[in-house]
Amino acid sequence: MFDEALLDNAEQLERRDSQRLLWTLATAGAQVRRAIDMAGEFGVERLRGDLPRAVLVATDAPPSAALRLVTRLSCEATPALAWHGVELPRWAGPADSLLIGAVDGRHPRLAELAEQGARRGMAMAVVAPAGSQVAAAAGRAPLHELPVDLNVRAARWAVLTPLLQALDALGIHAVPPELLSEVADALDETAEACRPNGEAFTNPAKSLAVEFADSIPLIVGAGALASVAARASADALQLCAGVEAVSVSLPDGVARAGALLRGAGPAAGGSGDDIFRDRIDDETVKRARLLVIGDDGAPDDPELGDRSGAQIQLDEVAARRAAAALHRLAADLGLRSSSVDVPAGAPLARFAAAAAFGEFTAAYLGFGLGLDPGAAGPAELAH
Repeated sequence: MFDEALLDNAEQLERRDSQRLLWTLATAGAQVRRAIDMAGEFGVERLRGDLPRAVLVATDAPPSAALRLVTRLSCEATPALAWHGVELPRWAGPADSLLIGAVDGRHPRLAELAEQGARRGMAMAVVAPAGSQVAAAAGRAPLHELPVDLNVRAARWAVLTPLLQALDALGIHAVPPELLSEVADALDETAEACRPNGEAFTNPAKSLAVEFADSIPLIVGAGALASVAARASADALQLCAGVEAVSVSLPDGVARAGALLRGAGPAAGGSGDDIFRDRIDDETVKRARLLVIGDDGAPDDPELGDRSGAQIQLDEVAARRAAAALHRLAADLGLRSSSVDVPAGAPLARFAAAAAFGEFTAAYLGFGLGLDPGAAGPAELAH
């Protein structure tokens, strides 16, 4: 049973939050600013030079959204691969770049990859806890040292910001300090809106958590970065609350999203006025709840980005049109739908706000279901 009253009791929430997950989520903006301040110690400026032939990105499990975002931003300038292997590909060498982000610095695969990258002379940047095995394996490569007390489920921006700084230094994607400051402001704004002491009817993350408690969350991303945020939000709902959340990327995934809506709507299994249907079963079947990220504007919105990238622009326009069609379908089926309200600004800042909103929602849903979303589960402890 979902305990909605718990969400309005900040003291009880704090007692349930043994790992201080909500507090750490609220420090995401501070994580970005810390990385900005430590850029000199990171030494990432040493990477400036020729554009790499290819970039490999490896992380451990918790910041998987960081991996998706970095590869998505990289692929416009150079081939980018999310690397999950224990050994680097044979072709990787001095003309290529290797980026490693480790929340748990004991990860043997990442330590091995760092050692291989150093031996092959790759342009490498490593993010890892100070004094860890992964940090030691970095050798003389630029190293950003993480605090050792981070909650692994709220460490995204502590890992992601230095990786973005590395992209900027390598000439792969421009991420200047001014843009990172805008990201930090967007994260702070989201944390303020979703703060634990805000009442459920004024706190958008708590309100959505209440709706997700008796539905199947369908998170749809309208566009490139929005799709990464949708996947991050669905991952957070699964990890923190154990719910069967689904993410879909638009425009290509519009048919799948539409099928999921129709399958969970009142028309599934018969017409809405079928007098022979089991009304008791109607009350227990969970229906889809559509949440769309990245569709808050017209298809020709200037926030979509650089118009010189024709294919990217066409995809974003098509994604917003697909999102509008899904909203209409949900309304026709009597299903609830809404869009994530994020502040205006650069696409990266909007991504940050949307993904953070998804994390807060997942945390509140977990607490309402009687879980401690910041605590590691038995399978994770055995890993």
